[in-house]
Amino acid sequence: MSSMEKDPPDNNLDETIKVLEYLSKCEPRKAASRRTGIELRAERFANWSLLGGAVGIGIAALLAYWHTSQSLLPDTMKNVVLVLILLSTLSTLASLLTPIVASAWTLARWKTISLRNMLADITHESDFVEALKNHPEKALANAKYWLELKINRAEARVAYFFGEKAAGLALLGTAYVCTKEFGGLPWLNKTLMAGPVAGNLGNTALLMVIALVLGISIGAMLLKHVNARYRFQIELIDNALRR
Repeated sequence: MSSMEKDPPDNNLDETIKVLEYLSKCEPRKAASRRTGIELRAERFANWSLLGGAVGIGIAALLAYWHTSQSLLPDTMKNVVLVLILLSTLSTLASLLTPIVASAWTLARWKTISLRNMLADITHESDFVEALKNHPEKALANAKYWLELKINRAEARVAYFFGEKAAGLALLGTAYVCTKEFGGLPWLNKTLMAGPVAGNLGNTALLMVIALVLGISIGAMLLKHVNARYRFQIELIDNALRR
C-alpha cells in the first residue's frame, strides 16, 4: 500500500465533501466551443446541403419508379428528374467539401485560433479556481487526496487485468481478430443462433471469452475517461492552492 493510502490528510469531512460536490459541477470547455465561426457555419451548410441532396434524390427516385411501373413521364418531367439528380449530386459534394475547406482555412490561422482557445480556457477555469479559493486549504488538500486515490485505485484495477495502459486497445483488437479468424460474422451469427447446445459448446465458450475481452477493453477505456475528469478537478485544486 502506498504512503498516499496510509496517511490521508486530516481535515473536516464536511468541507471536503463541499469541495468535491462543487468540483463535480466543473466541466472543461466543450469541443464545440473551440470551433471557429466559419467551421460552425460550414457544418450547418453541409448538413442542409446533405438534406437537400437526399430530398432531391428521393423525389427523383419516386418519379423514376412512377415512370417505370405506372406510366411514362413526359419529356419535361424527365428533364426535371435529370436536373434533380444533378443538383442532388452537387449538393452532396458540397456537403463533403465545405467542412474540408473550412478546416483548411482554420489550419492556416492555427496560431491565432490556438491563442484564442488558450485564453478562453484560462478564463473559463479561473472562475472555478476563484470559487475554490473560498474553501479552506486543508479541505482542498483532502479533496485532492481522495481524487488521486480514486485515480490510483482505478488504474490499479486496469493494470491488474491488462498489465499496461495500452493493453485495452490490444485486447480490443484481439477480440476482433479472433472473431475474424473463426469465421467472422457468419460464424458469430451461427453460434448465437445455435445457442449452448451439446454440439456447439466449444464455439459458445469461445464467444463468451471474446465477449469478456471486449467488455473489459471497453470498460477500461471508459475508466480512462472518468480518470481524465478527476485529473481536471485536481488541476483546478492545484491552481487554487497555488494562488
